[in-house]
Amino acid sequence: MHRSMSFSVMPRLLGLCLATGWATRGNAQTAVAVQKVQIADGIYQFITAPDGYVPNGNSVVIVNENDVLVFDTFSRPSTARTVLAEIRKLTNKPVRYVVNSHHHPDHWSGNEVYAEAFPGLEIIATEESRQFMLNIAVAWPAVFTNNLGKDQADLDKEVGTGKASDGTALTARQRSKDEDDVRLEREFVAEAMTVKRTYPTLTYSDKLTLHHGGREFRFMSMVGDAHGTTVLYLPKERILLTGDVLSYPVPYFSLPLSQQARSLRTLSQFDADVIIPGHGPAWRNKDFLNLEAELLESVVSQVIRAEQKGMVTVEEIQKVVNVEPLRVKFTHDDKDLNEKFQRYVNRMVENASREARDGRKFE
Repeated sequence: MHRSMSFSVMPRLLGLCLATGWATRGNAQTAVAVQKVQIADGIYQFITAPDGYVPNGNSVVIVNENDVLVFDTFSRPSTARTVLAEIRKLTNKPVRYVVNSHHHPDHWSGNEVYAEAFPGLEIIATEESRQFMLNIAVAWPAVFTNNLGKDQADLDKEVGTGKASDGTALTARQRSKDEDDVRLEREFVAEAMTVKRTYPTLTYSDKLTLHHGGREFRFMSMVGDAHGTTVLYLPKERILLTGDVLSYPVPYFSLPLSQQARSLRTLSQFDADVIIPGHGPAWRNKDFLNLEAELLESVVSQVIRAEQKGMVTVEEIQKVVNVEPLRVKFTHDDKDLNEKFQRYVNRMVENASREARDGRKFE
């Protein structure tokens, strides 16, 4: 398979695993398990199991004096409905605000669930994110369908040849895993075809502060794996929600890589006791945040040195960029994550090279 969804080295988290079944338009679907972790008084992190699009995802629920704020709404509306059912167990207060950290579909595809349940809902995002949503969202069904076709073809080739994508013999365990991955992706794509795209109603450009429900919410626009990513800081609670500026276990990223590295270094200056990334567990220190910043900075600096020595092609530069000392800190030598890490680093090198050359490719 050309894309692994393995996520086998996630640290053990304290929480409640919630798995519920549902039917969508008469078609039975496999439930996506959701784990609930209480972060602080009235603040809960919900973490999905692999959902056919991402290996995990986060939605954060903040219960205020008279209402609720939800930060990100997952890849599937059905998973958002699972979280909404849990909110109703926690409180009878309405959801007043939804925040979309950025335009990637795993962060706002559940908007429709909250908008239908709460007619007075406001959806907050940067103006940049809203514009990206409007520009790109209608293309996703075709993209998802195309990706599924490629993955199904890869699986068929594996089964037909008896060989994995790396040329080794296809084991029964690997075949079962790849078949499960494609089944899950197929279910995701089927649900994605029916999503009612529900766009932000309240946007901002740089910073927005909301004093509401006994809390102070500081929203900031930063560069993560998408431009215009909303980061949320709760100063009284000392909790930082990063969207995909920070993600686990291997960084999501975009061009320009150096700006995302600077965003991470900016986040490291916040007085935060808890950091909740766009994907992965909540951290109670800044070690992983600083590790991601170190990786991006290392790639950028090595690429610049290589280009200044006269290297021309991305392939040349990829051969000399060495971040091996950092790899095991991300992958813990998990086979699938090792492969994913190297694939991502190669793309980081390509991005950093184009950034250093003002977007030009000398190939």
